[in-house]
Amino acid sequence: MVKHIFDMCNVEEAEKYNDIISSLQGRNVVLYGAGGIGFITSNILKDKACNICNFIDDDKAKQGTYVNGIKVVALEDVCVEDAIILICLPNPMEVYNRLIGLGYKSVKYYPIMMSEKGFYDVSLLIENQNKIESVFNLLADDLSKLVLSNILKHRATMDFTYLNSIVSQNQYFPNDIFILNDKECFVDGGAYNGETIAAFIDETNNKFRYIYAFEPDLLNYNKIKETTKNIDSNILKLFNAGLYSKTGEIGFNSNGNSASSICETGKDIISLIKLDEVVGDNKPTYIKLDIEGAEEEALYGMRDTISRYCPKLAISIYHKAADLWELPLLILKLFPSYKIYMRHYSNGLHETVCYAI
Repeated sequence: MVKHIFDMCNVEEAEKYNDIISSLQGRNVVLYGAGGIGFITSNILKDKACNICNFIDDDKAKQGTYVNGIKVVALEDVCVEDAIILICLPNPMEVYNRLIGLGYKSVKYYPIMMSEKGFYDVSLLIENQNKIESVFNLLADDLSKLVLSNILKHRATMDFTYLNSIVSQNQYFPNDIFILNDKECFVDGGAYNGETIAAFIDETNNKFRYIYAFEPDLLNYNKIKETTKNIDSNILKLFNAGLYSKTGEIGFNSNGNSASSICETGKDIISLIKLDEVVGDNKPTYIKLDIEGAEEEALYGMRDTISRYCPKLAISIYHKAADLWELPLLILKLFPSYKIYMRHYSNGLHETVCYAI
């Protein structure tokens, strides 16, 4: 069913990445977008001896601050006339077209971060064609199949229009797949700043049984403590730790944003928790994981909990290039009774979620 997608793949496209990097070396570079993508891109380009002059960001609250030691400015304040502007946003096309329309000549939108992670490595898609076909055939509804198909088409061609037609709303709470009730026990893996907790409370009209929340980044954890301070501690338990396949410690890069992630050589040390070891009388009915690439390890750490209670699952499948097919296959291998759905929540390659019901 998805064979035509692989016919779109052109292995020569991979060479474009090296060409882009070469074109940036020895030039002044300005990164448009001072969020997580910009942060990671700045690290990649620094390692490749590129000269990053500034970040540009339209958010006035960011302007005048520093990200990764680089000053954030408004577009009109960029003073390096010969600079290349590299757009670091999930979907760069709107900004790219706007800048070209304003007369900027040296603008590039190649997604350096996602290329570095292998998302546009068409040989990876070709090598995993059988696995991808298997996931496609196992998906439970037509929208899920369209989501998978269009993401693959984008990754094969870098044509962002394929993503525009598959964007859903209400991330983690898709009422076309399931409806929450007043007995829910929610596990928020990767609670970030508490925004999903707030959305869960809103979805349940503040009628639920319990919340477990896990956030390893101390800056984010402190934000959650502040935003949830009015919630009764009898129905909410916060952990300054990451979910994993075992309890222990590991290296971590804390950034206070979506770029925070486990890294064995990271500058920080965080605690790891195996969910099976902390679930008590409050039995999970819904587990969400958005943990920057540690989803597979976390699933192994909650095998007993999932097997015993069969909670709804919402697993992010966009942090690693192969997660799109490997994580759905892992879920079905560990828990074969589940039905698998996919939904996508951005106009870039971020925020793809696998639901298991």
